[in-house]
Amino acid sequence: MRAYLSVDLEGINGIVHSSQTQPGEPGYERAVGLMHDECNAVIEGLIDGGVEEILVNDAHWDARNLRIEKLHPKATLISGWQKPYSMMSGVQAENKPGFAIFLGYHCRSGTAGGVLSHTYRAQVFRDVLLNGRIVGETALNAALAGWFGVPVAMVTGDSMLREEVQSDLPGVMFIVVKDAISRYAAHMRPQENVLAALKYGSSQAARSPGGWRILKPPTPSTMRIAMVDTSMADGAELVPGVRRVSDREIEFTDNDFSSLFRTMLAVGAVGASRRDPYFS
Repeated sequence: MRAYLSVDLEGINGIVHSSQTQPGEPGYERAVGLMHDECNAVIEGLIDGGVEEILVNDAHWDARNLRIEKLHPKATLISGWQKPYSMMSGVQAENKPGFAIFLGYHCRSGTAGGVLSHTYRAQVFRDVLLNGRIVGETALNAALAGWFGVPVAMVTGDSMLREEVQSDLPGVMFIVVKDAISRYAAHMRPQENVLAALKYGSSQAARSPGGWRILKPPTPSTMRIAMVDTSMADGAELVPGVRRVSDREIEFTDNDFSSLFRTMLAVGAVGASRRDPYFS
């Protein structure tokens, strides 16, 4: 059996501030250490659960956070940017994984109380709607996995994310690693307990396909994005297939969800190039 791990940082135990998530900032190296600890606990659990191949995709920031020499030797790692499917690169492999795990995930943009909540481009995307429903990274990434026929077996993050995940993937295993208080505060759980829960949970998830959930997007699918400011929408509407629907909103539709997903990534990149460092 082959498993796929998409690993983010904001939803890791011990992380409560954006400075911890940025290379070169105070707390980043400690945060990356915690990220490795949780990732390795999940890998150990998957091995106990009978998984033979484990592909880890670094899904945070510039995707150069995880270090191969610090990962469990049974895992391989996708690192670096630019990647064709960003947080989900590797899930589309011809030798597709049996299931995916989302580790260290966070709430969608605008979730009150969600630690470091955002959706993909925190400084570009205000809200993302998929087929008329506001979504976060969990639903977007699960939909891409589902497009390629890969179910989600487990998600981890803060307590506020659990409600969002249960709405997107009802009944999927969810492990709370910290209890959310506000955007920049959380009640941390003992690290030893968190790592034990992750190891046990991933082992059980690997053995329990009845708990896996697949989110298959409809054909066609439509994405609408409210940009942070109008200049970002100005740039985004230059992308082929993207239309302006209001001052800050753009929309696009595609029969191929993987193409729709890549258009979202392109719109985010263009929008980021329009960010004004002096007037924002």
